[in-house]
Amino acid sequence: MFKLNTIIKSTLAILVIATSTNAWAAEEKTTDPKAADQKVTEQKLEIGQVTSSFDITVYGYIKLDAIYDSQATVIGDLGFFVKPKIDGKNDNEFNMTARETRLGLKIGGPTVYDGKLSGRLEIDFYGRSDSENGYHPRLRLGYIDWAFENWSMRFGQDWETFITVAPKTVNFDTMADKGALGLRRAQARLTKNFNLSETSSIFVKAAAATTIAPDADQDGQVDGKDSGVPTFQYNLGYMGKILTEKKSRMSVSGHYGTETYHYEGRVDSKNVDTWSVIGSLYMPVVDCVTLAGTIWTGSNLDTYFGGIGQGINSIDDEGIGASGGWVQLMYFPTEKLNLNLIYGIDDPDNEDINEGMRSKNTVIGVNGYYSFTKALIGCLEYQRIETDYYMQQEAEDNRFQAAMKYVF
Repeated sequence: MFKLNTIIKSTLAILVIATSTNAWAAEEKTTDPKAADQKVTEQKLEIGQVTSSFDITVYGYIKLDAIYDSQATVIGDLGFFVKPKIDGKNDNEFNMTARETRLGLKIGGPTVYDGKLSGRLEIDFYGRSDSENGYHPRLRLGYIDWAFENWSMRFGQDWETFITVAPKTVNFDTMADKGALGLRRAQARLTKNFNLSETSSIFVKAAAATTIAPDADQDGQVDGKDSGVPTFQYNLGYMGKILTEKKSRMSVSGHYGTETYHYEGRVDSKNVDTWSVIGSLYMPVVDCVTLAGTIWTGSNLDTYFGGIGQGINSIDDEGIGASGGWVQLMYFPTEKLNLNLIYGIDDPDNEDINEGMRSKNTVIGVNGYYSFTKALIGCLEYQRIETDYYMQQEAEDNRFQAAMKYVF
Protein backbone atom coordinates (compact mmCIF):
# COMPACT_ATOMS: atom_id res chain seq x y z
CA MET A 1 0.00 0.00 0.00
CA PHE A 2 2.80 2.38 0.92
CA LYS A 3 4.62 1.63 -2.37
CA LEU A 4 1.38 2.20 -4.36
CA ASN A 5 0.83 5.64 -2.78
CA THR A 6 4.43 6.56 -3.47
CA ILE A 7 4.12 5.56 -7.12
CA ILE A 8 0.88 7.55 -7.54
CA LYS A 9 2.38 10.70 -5.97
CA SER A 10 5.51 10.46 -8.10
CA THR A 11 3.47 10.07 -11.26
CA LEU A 12 1.34 13.14 -10.43
CA ALA A 13 4.44 15.21 -9.75
CA ILE A 14 5.96 14.28 -13.10
CA LEU A 15 2.72 15.21 -14.89
CA VAL A 16 2.58 18.65 -13.18
CA ILE A 17 6.23 19.39 -14.07
CA ALA A 18 5.72 18.30 -17.64
CA THR A 19 2.58 20.42 -18.05
CA SER A 20 4.28 23.50 -16.60
CA THR A 21 7.31 22.99 -18.87
CA ASN A 22 5.12 22.72 -21.97
CA ALA A 23 3.18 25.87 -21.04
CA TRP A 24 6.44 27.78 -20.49
CA ALA A 25 7.79 26.56 -23.80
CA ALA A 26 4.58 27.60 -25.58
CA GLU A 27 4.85 31.11 -24.13
CA GLU A 28 8.50 31.36 -25.17
CA LYS A 29 7.56 30.46 -28.76
CA THR A 30 4.85 33.16 -28.93
CA THR A 31 5.96 35.76 -31.48
CA ASP A 32 2.85 38.00 -31.42
CA PRO A 33 3.51 40.81 -28.87
CA LYS A 34 -0.15 41.86 -28.94
CA ALA A 35 -1.22 38.40 -27.86
CA ALA A 36 1.32 38.44 -25.06
CA ASP A 37 0.19 41.88 -23.92
CA GLN A 38 -3.42 40.74 -24.04
CA LYS A 39 -2.60 37.75 -21.87
CA VAL A 40 -0.78 39.95 -19.34
CA THR A 41 -3.73 42.35 -19.28
CA GLU A 42 -6.16 39.52 -18.71
CA GLN A 43 -4.00 38.20 -15.89
CA LYS A 44 -3.94 41.65 -14.26
CA LEU A 45 -7.69 42.04 -14.62
CA GLU A 46 -8.21 38.73 -12.89
CA ILE A 47 -6.51 40.03 -9.75
CA GLY A 48 -8.80 43.08 -9.41
CA GLN A 49 -7.57 45.85 -11.68
CA VAL A 50 -9.92 48.87 -11.72
CA THR A 51 -10.91 49.88 -15.26
CA SER A 52 -13.12 52.49 -16.91
CA SER A 53 -14.40 53.05 -20.42
CA PHE A 54 -13.06 56.65 -20.15
CA ASP A 55 -9.59 58.07 -19.55
CA ILE A 56 -9.11 58.98 -15.89
CA THR A 57 -6.26 61.08 -14.50
CA VAL A 58 -5.58 60.89 -10.76
CA TYR A 59 -4.10 64.02 -9.16
CA GLY A 60 -3.72 65.67 -5.79
CA TYR A 61 -1.23 66.38 -3.06
CA ILE A 62 -0.30 65.56 0.51
CA LYS A 63 0.32 68.58 2.73
CA LEU A 64 1.36 69.15 6.32
CA ASP A 65 0.78 72.59 7.89
CA ALA A 66 2.34 73.84 11.12
CA ILE A 67 0.95 77.16 12.43
CA TYR A 68 1.76 79.41 15.38
CA ASP A 69 -0.62 82.25 16.31
CA SER A 70 0.30 84.87 18.93
CA GLN A 71 -3.46 85.22 19.58
CA ALA A 72 -6.13 82.54 19.03
CA THR A 73 -8.15 82.77 15.80
CA VAL A 74 -11.36 81.38 14.32
CA ILE A 75 -10.76 78.64 13.13
CA GLY A 76 -7.25 77.85 14.47
CA ASP A 77 -5.66 76.21 11.43
CA LEU A 78 -7.51 78.59 9.07
CA GLY A 79 -7.35 81.91 10.91
CA PHE A 80 -10.42 83.68 9.52
CA PHE A 81 -10.33 86.43 12.16
CA VAL A 82 -8.76 87.06 15.58
CA LYS A 83 -10.59 86.24 18.81
CA PRO A 84 -10.89 89.00 21.44
CA LYS A 85 -8.29 89.06 24.19
CA ILE A 86 -9.13 87.45 27.52
CA ASP A 87 -8.83 89.96 30.39
CA GLY A 88 -6.71 92.09 28.09
CA LYS A 89 -4.16 89.31 27.54
CA ASN A 90 -3.20 87.34 24.44
CA ASP A 91 -3.86 83.62 24.25
CA ASN A 92 -1.43 82.02 21.79
CA GLU A 93 -1.87 78.63 20.13
CA PHE A 94 -0.13 76.10 17.89
CA ASN A 95 -1.84 73.96 15.25
CA MET A 96 -0.55 71.14 13.09
CA THR A 97 -2.73 69.41 10.51
CA ALA A 98 -2.77 67.41 7.27
CA ARG A 99 -6.43 68.15 6.52
CA GLU A 100 -5.68 70.05 3.32
CA THR A 101 -4.43 66.84 1.70
CA ARG A 102 -6.33 66.51 -1.57
CA LEU A 103 -7.33 63.80 -4.05
CA GLY A 104 -8.99 64.30 -7.42
CA LEU A 105 -10.05 62.60 -10.64
CA LYS A 106 -10.23 64.16 -14.10
CA ILE A 107 -12.56 62.01 -16.19
CA GLY A 108 -12.60 62.06 -19.98
CA GLY A 109 -15.68 61.28 -22.02
CA PRO A 110 -17.23 60.89 -25.46
CA THR A 111 -18.35 63.53 -27.94
CA VAL A 112 -22.12 64.04 -27.86
CA TYR A 113 -23.86 66.30 -30.40
CA ASP A 114 -20.46 67.84 -31.29
CA GLY A 115 -19.77 68.63 -27.63
CA LYS A 116 -17.02 67.00 -25.57
CA LEU A 117 -18.12 65.50 -22.27
CA SER A 118 -15.83 65.37 -19.25
CA GLY A 119 -16.09 65.30 -15.48
CA ARG A 120 -14.17 66.12 -12.35
CA LEU A 121 -14.30 64.84 -8.79
CA GLU A 122 -12.18 66.27 -5.96
CA ILE A 123 -12.12 65.86 -2.18
CA ASP A 124 -10.10 67.11 0.76
CA PHE A 125 -10.41 66.37 4.47
CA TYR A 126 -12.00 69.54 5.80
CA GLY A 127 -15.31 67.79 6.44
CA ARG A 128 -16.95 67.46 9.84
CA SER A 129 -14.42 68.43 12.50
CA ASP A 130 -14.86 66.16 15.52
CA SER A 131 -11.33 64.82 15.85
CA GLU A 132 -7.81 66.21 15.76
CA ASN A 133 -6.47 63.26 13.79
CA GLY A 134 -9.53 61.50 12.32
CA TYR A 135 -10.26 63.78 9.37
CA HIS A 136 -13.51 63.46 7.43
CA PRO A 137 -13.62 63.72 3.61
CA ARG A 138 -15.38 66.71 2.03
CA LEU A 139 -16.53 67.17 -1.55
CA ARG A 140 -14.74 70.11 -3.12
CA LEU A 141 -15.56 69.67 -6.79
CA GLY A 142 -17.95 67.33 -8.54
CA TYR A 143 -19.20 68.42 -11.96
CA ILE A 144 -19.95 67.48 -15.57
CA ASP A 145 -18.63 69.60 -18.44
CA TRP A 146 -20.20 69.66 -21.89
CA ALA A 147 -17.89 71.78 -24.04
CA PHE A 148 -18.49 72.97 -27.60
CA GLU A 149 -16.31 75.15 -29.84
CA ASN A 150 -17.03 78.54 -28.23
CA TRP A 151 -19.42 77.74 -25.41
CA SER A 152 -19.91 75.19 -22.67
CA MET A 153 -22.25 74.01 -19.93
CA ARG A 154 -21.24 72.85 -16.46
CA PHE A 155 -23.46 70.98 -13.98
CA GLY A 156 -22.41 70.20 -10.41
CA GLN A 157 -20.37 71.71 -7.60
CA ASP A 158 -17.65 74.13 -8.66
CA TRP A 159 -16.07 77.44 -7.64
CA GLU A 160 -18.40 80.44 -7.64
CA THR A 161 -19.07 81.63 -11.18
CA PHE A 162 -18.13 85.18 -10.10
CA ILE A 163 -14.52 84.22 -9.18
CA THR A 164 -11.98 85.32 -11.80
CA VAL A 165 -8.78 85.28 -9.75
CA ALA A 166 -7.85 83.91 -6.31
CA PRO A 167 -5.02 84.91 -3.95
CA LYS A 168 -2.04 82.63 -3.43
CA THR A 169 -1.52 81.93 0.27
CA VAL A 170 -0.09 79.08 2.33
CA ASN A 171 -3.02 79.55 4.71
CA PHE A 172 -5.80 77.36 3.32
CA ASP A 173 -8.44 80.05 3.93
CA THR A 174 -7.04 82.03 0.94
CA MET A 175 -8.07 85.39 2.47
CA ALA A 176 -11.63 84.35 3.37
CA ASP A 177 -13.24 86.95 5.68
CA LYS A 178 -10.18 89.09 4.96
CA GLY A 179 -11.01 90.41 1.50
CA ALA A 180 -11.61 87.45 -0.86
CA LEU A 181 -15.24 86.52 -1.61
CA GLY A 182 -16.60 83.11 -2.55
CA LEU A 183 -16.10 79.40 -2.21
CA ARG A 184 -17.77 76.49 -4.03
CA ARG A 185 -21.41 75.49 -4.45
CA ALA A 186 -23.78 73.43 -6.62
CA GLN A 187 -24.73 75.24 -9.83
CA ALA A 188 -25.71 75.01 -13.46
CA ARG A 189 -23.50 77.31 -15.55
CA LEU A 190 -23.43 78.51 -19.14
CA THR A 191 -20.21 80.00 -20.58
CA LYS A 192 -19.83 81.75 -23.93
CA ASN A 193 -16.52 82.93 -25.42
CA PHE A 194 -16.24 85.61 -28.11
CA ASN A 195 -12.84 85.57 -29.83
CA LEU A 196 -11.49 89.03 -30.62
CA SER A 197 -8.19 87.76 -32.06
CA GLU A 198 -5.94 84.73 -31.87
CA THR A 199 -4.75 85.82 -28.40
CA SER A 200 -7.72 87.67 -26.88
CA SER A 201 -11.36 86.99 -26.08
CA ILE A 202 -14.36 88.13 -24.09
CA PHE A 203 -16.11 85.62 -21.83
CA VAL A 204 -19.65 85.70 -20.45
CA LYS A 205 -20.74 83.34 -17.68
CA ALA A 206 -24.14 82.95 -16.03
CA ALA A 207 -25.27 80.41 -13.46
CA ALA A 208 -28.16 79.37 -11.27
CA ALA A 209 -26.64 78.34 -7.94
CA THR A 210 -27.84 77.01 -4.61
CA THR A 211 -28.39 79.63 -1.92
CA ILE A 212 -26.40 78.55 1.13
CA ALA A 213 -27.63 80.11 4.38
CA PRO A 214 -28.06 79.06 8.02
CA ASP A 215 -31.40 78.46 9.73
CA ALA A 216 -31.30 81.82 11.52
CA ASP A 217 -35.03 81.82 12.31
CA GLN A 218 -34.77 78.26 13.68
CA ASP A 219 -37.91 77.07 11.91
CA GLY A 220 -36.28 73.81 10.77
CA GLN A 221 -35.69 75.01 7.20
CA VAL A 222 -32.46 76.66 6.08
CA ASP A 223 -33.21 80.20 4.97
CA GLY A 224 -31.64 79.92 1.52
CA LYS A 225 -33.85 77.00 0.49
CA ASP A 226 -36.84 78.70 2.14
CA SER A 227 -36.72 81.43 -0.51
CA GLY A 228 -37.82 78.93 -3.15
CA VAL A 229 -35.47 80.28 -5.85
CA PRO A 230 -31.78 79.82 -6.76
CA THR A 231 -29.14 82.55 -6.64
CA PHE A 232 -28.06 84.14 -9.93
CA GLN A 233 -24.31 84.53 -10.53
CA TYR A 234 -22.61 86.27 -13.45
CA ASN A 235 -19.15 87.08 -14.80
CA LEU A 236 -18.29 89.32 -17.75
CA GLY A 237 -14.59 89.54 -18.56
CA TYR A 238 -11.69 89.94 -20.95
CA MET A 239 -8.66 87.68 -21.43
CA GLY A 240 -5.67 88.56 -23.59
CA LYS A 241 -2.10 89.78 -23.84
CA ILE A 242 -1.52 93.32 -22.56
CA LEU A 243 1.95 93.99 -21.13
CA THR A 244 3.68 90.64 -21.69
CA GLU A 245 3.26 87.43 -23.67
CA LYS A 246 1.41 86.01 -20.67
CA LYS A 247 -2.34 86.58 -20.74
CA SER A 248 -4.10 89.02 -18.42
CA ARG A 249 -7.65 88.67 -17.09
CA MET A 250 -10.10 91.32 -15.92
CA SER A 251 -13.79 91.11 -15.14
CA VAL A 252 -16.92 92.52 -13.53
CA SER A 253 -18.92 89.86 -11.72
CA GLY A 254 -21.26 89.22 -8.81
CA HIS A 255 -24.41 87.56 -7.58
CA TYR A 256 -27.99 88.18 -6.44
CA GLY A 257 -30.18 85.96 -4.28
CA THR A 258 -32.81 85.94 -1.55
CA GLU A 259 -33.08 84.39 1.89
CA THR A 260 -36.46 83.97 3.63
CA TYR A 261 -37.06 84.21 7.37
CA HIS A 262 -40.07 83.17 9.46
CA TYR A 263 -40.04 84.35 13.06
CA GLU A 264 -42.35 83.33 15.86
CA GLY A 265 -45.15 85.85 16.33
CA ARG A 266 -44.69 87.34 12.85
CA VAL A 267 -47.49 86.69 10.36
CA ASP A 268 -45.60 87.48 7.17
CA SER A 269 -42.24 86.06 6.17
CA LYS A 270 -39.33 88.40 5.51
CA ASN A 271 -37.04 88.28 2.50
CA VAL A 272 -33.46 89.53 2.84
CA ASP A 273 -31.34 89.98 -0.29
CA THR A 274 -27.80 88.72 -0.70
CA TRP A 275 -25.79 90.44 -3.43
CA SER A 276 -22.33 91.49 -4.56
CA VAL A 277 -20.57 93.42 -7.32
CA ILE A 278 -16.91 92.51 -7.88
CA GLY A 279 -14.09 93.90 -9.99
CA SER A 280 -11.13 91.57 -10.64
CA LEU A 281 -7.70 91.86 -12.25
CA TYR A 282 -4.86 89.48 -13.00
CA MET A 283 -2.04 91.15 -14.96
CA PRO A 284 1.53 90.00 -15.65
CA VAL A 285 3.50 93.26 -15.51
CA VAL A 286 6.80 91.79 -16.68
CA ASP A 287 7.78 88.15 -17.22
CA CYS A 288 8.61 87.57 -13.55
CA VAL A 289 6.11 89.91 -11.81
CA THR A 290 2.31 89.66 -11.70
CA LEU A 291 -0.26 91.94 -10.07
CA ALA A 292 -3.61 90.48 -9.00
CA GLY A 293 -6.58 91.48 -6.87
CA THR A 294 -10.28 92.17 -6.45
CA ILE A 295 -12.47 94.93 -5.04
CA TRP A 296 -16.09 94.39 -4.06
CA THR A 297 -19.20 95.61 -2.24
CA GLY A 298 -22.39 93.85 -1.23
CA SER A 299 -24.74 92.77 1.53
CA ASN A 300 -25.57 89.61 3.52
CA LEU A 301 -22.32 87.91 2.51
CA ASP A 302 -21.58 85.57 5.44
CA THR A 303 -21.77 82.37 3.36
CA TYR A 304 -19.56 84.01 0.73
CA PHE A 305 -16.90 84.83 3.38
CA GLY A 306 -17.71 88.54 3.36
CA GLY A 307 -18.80 90.79 6.21
CA ILE A 308 -16.32 88.86 8.42
CA GLY A 309 -18.80 86.00 8.64
CA GLN A 310 -21.76 88.27 9.51
CA GLY A 311 -24.77 88.24 7.19
CA ILE A 312 -27.91 89.25 9.12
CA ASN A 313 -28.18 91.55 12.11
CA SER A 314 -30.20 89.49 14.60
CA ILE A 315 -31.59 92.63 16.26
CA ASP A 316 -33.29 94.27 13.27
CA ASP A 317 -33.21 91.29 10.86
CA GLU A 318 -31.54 93.36 8.15
CA GLY A 319 -28.65 92.42 5.90
CA ILE A 320 -25.19 93.64 6.90
CA GLY A 321 -23.51 95.60 4.14
CA ALA A 322 -19.76 95.28 3.60
CA SER A 323 -16.98 96.28 1.22
CA GLY A 324 -13.46 95.01 0.77
CA GLY A 325 -10.88 93.42 -1.45
CA TRP A 326 -7.32 92.20 -1.72
CA VAL A 327 -4.21 92.92 -3.77
CA GLN A 328 -1.19 90.68 -4.32
CA LEU A 329 2.21 91.20 -5.94
CA MET A 330 3.72 87.91 -7.16
CA TYR A 331 7.43 87.61 -7.97
CA PHE A 332 9.07 84.64 -9.71
CA PRO A 333 12.86 85.23 -9.62
CA THR A 334 13.61 81.64 -10.71
CA GLU A 335 11.67 78.60 -11.85
CA LYS A 336 11.99 77.14 -8.36
CA LEU A 337 11.21 80.19 -6.20
CA ASN A 338 8.03 82.28 -5.85
CA LEU A 339 7.64 85.21 -3.42
CA ASN A 340 4.34 87.03 -2.75
CA LEU A 341 3.24 90.14 -0.87
CA ILE A 342 -0.48 90.50 -0.06
CA TYR A 343 -2.92 92.87 1.64
CA GLY A 344 -6.63 92.31 2.28
CA ILE A 345 -9.55 94.03 4.02
CA ASP A 346 -13.15 93.14 4.90
CA ASP A 347 -15.05 96.18 6.22
CA PRO A 348 -18.71 95.78 7.31
CA ASP A 349 -20.87 98.92 7.45
CA ASN A 350 -20.86 100.23 11.03
CA GLU A 351 -24.49 101.39 10.78
CA ASP A 352 -25.53 97.75 10.18
CA ILE A 353 -23.83 96.22 13.23
CA ASN A 354 -24.13 96.38 17.01
CA GLU A 355 -21.62 96.81 19.80
CA GLY A 356 -19.24 93.87 20.06
CA MET A 357 -19.72 92.72 16.46
CA ARG A 358 -16.74 92.55 14.12
CA SER A 359 -16.30 95.89 12.36
CA LYS A 360 -13.11 95.42 10.30
CA ASN A 361 -10.64 92.66 9.46
CA THR A 362 -7.32 93.37 7.76
CA VAL A 363 -4.27 91.30 6.89
CA ILE A 364 -0.84 92.01 5.46
CA GLY A 365 1.35 89.07 4.66
CA VAL A 366 4.32 87.68 2.81
CA ASN A 367 4.91 84.12 1.69
CA GLY A 368 7.35 82.04 -0.31
CA TYR A 369 7.30 78.73 -2.17
CA TYR A 370 10.40 76.74 -3.08
CA SER A 371 10.19 73.75 -5.41
CA PHE A 372 12.83 71.18 -4.48
CA THR A 373 11.39 69.23 -7.41
CA LYS A 374 8.14 69.58 -9.35
CA ALA A 375 6.60 67.27 -6.76
CA LEU A 376 8.09 68.51 -3.46
CA ILE A 377 7.35 72.11 -2.41
CA GLY A 378 8.33 73.91 0.79
CA CYS A 379 6.19 76.86 1.95
CA LEU A 380 6.63 79.66 4.50
CA GLU A 381 4.24 82.48 5.38
CA TYR A 382 3.83 85.36 7.82
CA GLN A 383 0.52 87.20 8.29
CA ARG A 384 -0.37 90.12 10.52
CA ILE A 385 -4.14 89.93 11.15
CA GLU A 386 -6.04 92.71 12.93
CA THR A 387 -9.72 92.36 13.83
CA ASP A 388 -11.70 95.36 15.11
CA TYR A 389 -14.74 94.89 17.35
CA TYR A 390 -17.32 97.68 17.22
CA MET A 391 -16.93 99.96 20.25
CA GLN A 392 -14.59 97.44 21.88
CA GLN A 393 -10.86 96.65 21.91
CA GLU A 394 -9.32 95.33 18.70
CA ALA A 395 -7.40 92.05 18.54
CA GLU A 396 -4.13 91.33 16.71
CA ASP A 397 -2.39 88.13 15.67
CA ASN A 398 1.09 87.41 14.34
CA ARG A 399 0.69 84.22 12.38
CA PHE A 400 3.66 82.06 11.29
CA GLN A 401 3.05 79.08 9.04
CA ALA A 402 5.29 76.43 7.48
CA ALA A 403 4.21 73.63 5.16
CA MET A 404 5.54 70.77 3.07
CA LYS A 405 3.60 69.67 0.03
CA TYR A 406 3.99 66.57 -2.15
CA VAL A 407 2.17 66.96 -5.46
CA PHE A 408 1.19 64.01 -7.64
